[in-house]
Amino acid sequence: MKIILSLMVGLSIGLSTVQGQNNAVSGTIKDAETNLPLPGVTVFIPELSRGTVSDEQGWFSVGNLPSRSLTFQFSFLGYATELSKVNPSRQEDPLVMAMESATTTVDEVVVSGVYVMGRESSPISIEKVNRGAILKNPAPSLMTALAKTPGVSEVSLGPGISKPVIRGLSFSRVLSVYQGARFENQQWGADHGLGLTETGLSGVEIIKGPASIIYGSGAMAGVVNLIEDPDAASGEIAGDVNLRMYGNSLGRRLETGVKGAGEKGFFWSVRGAAESHADYLDGSGKTVGNTRFNTENIKAGLGIRKNWGDTRLRYTYLKQELGILDENNQEILVTSRNDRSPQLPFQQVADHFLNSETNLFLGEDKIKATFGYHWNFREETEEDFDQVDLGLRQTNFMYDIKYYKSLNQDTETIFGIQGFYLNTNNDVNAAEILIPDATKDDRSAYALINYANAKWVLQGGIRYDYRKVTADASGANFIDYGFELPGLPEDRMLSRSFDGLTASGGATFRPSDKWRFRLNVASGFRAPDLAELYSNGPHPGTARFERGSAGFEREQNIQSDLGIRYRSDDFSLSLEGFYNVVNNYIYFAPTNEKVGDLTVWSFEQDNARLFGGEAFLELHPAAVPWLTGNTSYSIVIGRRQSDQSYLPYIPAFRWNQDLNVSLNSIGKLLNPYINLTGSLVLDQNRPAPLEDATPGYYLMGVHLGSGFQIWQQEMNVFVSANNVLNTNYLDHMSLYRPFGINQIGRNISLNLQFKF
Repeated sequence: MKIILSLMVGLSIGLSTVQGQNNAVSGTIKDAETNLPLPGVTVFIPELSRGTVSDEQGWFSVGNLPSRSLTFQFSFLGYATELSKVNPSRQEDPLVMAMESATTTVDEVVVSGVYVMGRESSPISIEKVNRGAILKNPAPSLMTALAKTPGVSEVSLGPGISKPVIRGLSFSRVLSVYQGARFENQQWGADHGLGLTETGLSGVEIIKGPASIIYGSGAMAGVVNLIEDPDAASGEIAGDVNLRMYGNSLGRRLETGVKGAGEKGFFWSVRGAAESHADYLDGSGKTVGNTRFNTENIKAGLGIRKNWGDTRLRYTYLKQELGILDENNQEILVTSRNDRSPQLPFQQVADHFLNSETNLFLGEDKIKATFGYHWNFREETEEDFDQVDLGLRQTNFMYDIKYYKSLNQDTETIFGIQGFYLNTNNDVNAAEILIPDATKDDRSAYALINYANAKWVLQGGIRYDYRKVTADASGANFIDYGFELPGLPEDRMLSRSFDGLTASGGATFRPSDKWRFRLNVASGFRAPDLAELYSNGPHPGTARFERGSAGFEREQNIQSDLGIRYRSDDFSLSLEGFYNVVNNYIYFAPTNEKVGDLTVWSFEQDNARLFGGEAFLELHPAAVPWLTGNTSYSIVIGRRQSDQSYLPYIPAFRWNQDLNVSLNSIGKLLNPYINLTGSLVLDQNRPAPLEDATPGYYLMGVHLGSGFQIWQQEMNVFVSANNVLNTNYLDHMSLYRPFGINQIGRNISLNLQFKF
């Protein structure tokens, strides 16, 4: 805490030294071939999360900029995205940016690797899913929309509950980052979803591989980083309304928001969304009972930006009501077609997230301070509407303070401290107890370095972490219930500490515009979660009695990634391979023991190996600019080292196809498109012990849309049909699979977006 206070004092001192800075960047954007100005080009500065749009003469201007190098991203439909590093204090003449026609995006900025750079330059494998892609091919769950990404899949419990899987690793091995801070919502539970929606996002970045060097424990498989919608430009007030409807689950989603910014630097935003789904139908037309769910989401933010930097405060509220399938009472759970009311069993989850982020620019250096406070309330009700079976209350204070030090034009270092203090408590009125009350005290320090020139990017870093976990079962509710900690300590308390070093190093080599080579070797780690250490009770909504082990060591992995990409005028081909060595891998398995009618499931630990990769072919023939396509193939294999048996919940091999026809405006139809998608999921015939093999299947999708001008405002219409062939199939990654419950059948959605 003393370190944090000292840095805050440093922030205020530094603020007084930079009041005199007042820089602006302006220029003209033209077509490289015709030399004509381009109006409507989006100019975005990711370090500042703001930008502007070029006017009818292709002119743009952005003011109140710091005296340091910034990345400018220029993007426009039908043109290749351009990235340019500009130092406003050294920019005397207006910029002249020439943009070349292109059918696909060659490169775009990513921020999840901490250093702002083009995705093609990053030694870390980062996939980006923009908001536009989510709108054109939506899904009831945000994670389902992201799972179309090569190397990414989901563990699901119906359409409303899903969590990410990155290259075969899931649960609390994948870290969610929201508004720059870790989002802890008890991801250890099999029936606990990602818990975040698409509301107010500009997109999602997914790190495929260990990112513990940047984000700490839980990022050993990768990171799902939700990127906020950019702040409004100075003097702008803008808003939008989005209405979506789903045919299969009779789902409906309404989202609306407005944001604005004054000329003197003050900016604000307000956004809300509500979504409701009835039970879904599988491919045979059978209703899958109690897969209904409802969500409510409110977000608000305000801040101020000056030439010294910016500071912002955000608040998010998310409420979810999620039905849980009961495999023993499926027929009873099927009610009327449009029934959305809760029925037993179900979950209620509420999150409040308060976040502040400050960027202070000191010449070419920068200090970034992120603080967050998260309240998470989870209740699972199984037997009676008036009785909470499992009730957990969680609070988490987190901090992340980075100092970016520029050593020269090509080299930048980061020094940082990071940590959180998390407190979990059981509802004293809950009928059942699965885990004890507990606290986690997590602290770390790290250093990173980045070197970048025209051809090379080199990155490396080292990090030290310490975590103390204290379990407390001394409350009267634990004693009355009969909950016991391992070893039966007399004071009914146990403490465990975990610490260690992690390191990473990577390089990207781009000898020409055609070739890109990427190599990264990184270590990651994950301290065991509370359920793995101390669970000792029934899990409501399941048929399991879960038992942990307090003697587990922290998981530690080393992963090597190699990527090669070749690009020509007509196509690009990329190959990505990885080999992941995981020591002390923790997995969940049933035993022959029974507690009452419940089967005992226990956590076990073993070393593991995972390997695989992705191949991606993109076609963009120069002679046919309106036609593009891509295909990808993803594989991952995971084994325990002790007996070479397969790991549980490893996704099947998958072959995706995508064909897109983008047309010029036709009358009142603005930039219409037609998109065909296909996904061939192969047989998963490498099941873990006590897992069953799963047959493969093929899913096809048709998506189309167009823009319109209505009352001089922009309106977009998207129609999407997923699983057009109405395939009736089992997903190996579904928690419903063991009960023979099929996935959602044909689902047609209509999305209307109105901007004002």
